[in-house]
Formats: sequence, C-alpha cells, structure tokens
Amino acid sequence: MPIKQEVEYQFSTIFEDIDKNIEKRVGEKIEISWICDLKESVNREQNYRFTKNYEDILKDESVETIIELIGGNTTAFHIAKETLKSGKNLITANKYLLATKGKEIFKLAKDNSVKIFFEGAVAGGTPAVSSIYEGTFSGGIKKIRGILNGTSNYILSKMEEGYTYEKALSVAQSNGYAELDPTFDVKGIDTAHKISLLSYLVWDELIDFENIKIEGIDKITKEEVEAAKVLGKRYKLIGEAVKSKDGIKIYVKPSLVGEEYQLYGVKDVYNGIESYGEHLGETFFYGKGAGALPTANAIIADLYKIKNSNAWN
Repeated sequence: MPIKQEVEYQFSTIFEDIDKNIEKRVGEKIEISWICDLKESVNREQNYRFTKNYEDILKDESVETIIELIGGNTTAFHIAKETLKSGKNLITANKYLLATKGKEIFKLAKDNSVKIFFEGAVAGGTPAVSSIYEGTFSGGIKKIRGILNGTSNYILSKMEEGYTYEKALSVAQSNGYAELDPTFDVKGIDTAHKISLLSYLVWDELIDFENIKIEGIDKITKEEVEAAKVLGKRYKLIGEAVKSKDGIKIYVKPSLVGEEYQLYGVKDVYNGIESYGEHLGETFFYGKGAGALPTANAIIADLYKIKNSNAWN
C-alpha cells in the first residue's frame, strides 16, 4: 500500500496504536508492505519497503490493495488505471481524479472484479460517504447538499467577524487552511468535485463534470456579508445535487442560509451535509473536512470495506 507524506505517517501511527482492534474488525491481518514517494523523507518507519517507482508495487503479486494519495488527475489517473488492471483494489482520497475520470475508473474496477473506495475524498474523517451510500439508498433521496470545502467556509466565517475577503484568505493561508494557490477552494471547484461524488453514490450516475454549474466565493464582499447578518442569514458555499423527472442537476454557488437550517451553524473548517428523502426525511452529517488524522482514519475505514462491503463501482 503506497501512502504519502503526513497522511502516511498518521496512518501508520493509528494502525500501530489499534492494530489488534483493526484486525478484529476487518477479519484478517493487514500488512503495510510498501511506501512509494519521490521523497525518501516520507519513510519515517524503517521497517517498510520504500520505492520511488510505483511499478515496483504493481509487480508485487502479494499486494492486494493500493492507496493513492498523490492528487491530481494525470499521474494519479495512470496509477489508478494500472492498479485496477493488475487486479488490485484501490483506495483513494482523490476527489479531483474521481469527479473528472471516474466513469473510466469505475468501469475498470468492475471489469476487473476489484473494489474502489474513497471515504476520505469527501468530508475528511466524517463517515458521511459510507453512511450515504449504505444507509440512505432506500430513502428515496431527491436532494443532497452541503458545505464541502473547509477553506471557503473558514474564509466566510472570518468575513462575518469583519474581515475583508482578501484579509480572510491571507489568514487562512497563514494558518495552513488554504494553499498559496487557493483557486480550487475559493472558486468552488473542490466543492464541485465532492458534490459530484455524493450524487454518484446516491443515484449511481456520474454526471460529466463540465455540466456542473460552478460559482465561488471570491466575489463576495464584506458589505454583502454584513447585509446578510442584518437579515439573520449567512453566506455559505453550497454544493447541491437534485434529481427530478428531467434528470440530475448539480450546481455550486454561494447561498444565503437562515437559522432554520442546520448548515447555518457549520463554521470555520467544518463540513456539513444534508440529504432529503421521500421516505427518509432529512439527514445531517457534520465533522472536520480535512487533515492528516481524519484522512488516515477514513483510509482505515476503507480497508474494512475492502474485506467486508460490496463495491461502490
């Protein structure tokens, strides 16, 4: 299982702390056999084999599951395809990859009778993905929406405190909540990746990413945020998917949310997801959307699913 950087370290830490419980839950012993990265410094645990060439792992017949965490949809796409073609299961937290290349990836998994899981791709360590897929499929879900990007939510929360957009973004970057290039976060692209995957899990249909309407928060002003507060509302970057007789529609845009909605109380870097079902009514999921430990926890949950759950592809 090639794992990367801080997530790899936290994964191995959690794994060593509770390995007996993991083995009991999964039903068999799990062995971390490889770490693959371009930087040797990520290999903090000397007992793991290390390589800079992922093909070394693909050739190892003893490896059953590969964990991909490099991001992007170019090299990661090639690794994902070769993993599935080689008859190995795939765990990934790469929402960009799945939202843009998922149709081919899911088909490859099905054609090669292997599994792919991606709990960490949406809402970090919050077990929303499994709950939505396994717990709401009979609920007649007609709409699902959420605050799915912690960076944008943090910026909007700071703007409620009186910060300008530019100042709030700077604070988010200095605190490590935003990248130096925050484009995917503030322009709604990351949210679009995630709501696309949630829509797929609910309705078993992956919408072409080009057909998602996307608007970010980078044009919202301090004055607009203040005006919303007077009305008892808050701006939130919402990703929403709706199914009707005309098909599935997905959009991302800043929306005014009132106190009557649970998303109103989702602040800072937290995520919140609402689903509305004809039979199930409203469900709500809340938790941290990112971070090494939450992502590592999600990976371990996916290892359980490899052994004990039906494939999502």
